Amino acid sequence: MDNEPLVKNWQKAIIDECQKRLDRDMTKDEKIFITSRSGFIALEMIEDTVKTLVGSELENFLTSELEK
Repeated sequence: MDNEPLVKNWQKAIIDECQKRLDRDMTKDEKIFITSRSGFIALEMIEDTVKTLVGSELENFLTSELEK
């Protein structure tokens, strides 16, 4: 079974939610944090976390894997 359409739609929904909560377009790196995942458990965890964060807390989460 090919889950790619489901995964792409789920990633897009998470990105849309992030942009709403950030009140801006996401950076390339922030989007990669989401689009580099395709596992259902990972996407569910990201989605659940995104729904609890706004502003700088969400930015920190989305860039947590970048070298600082």
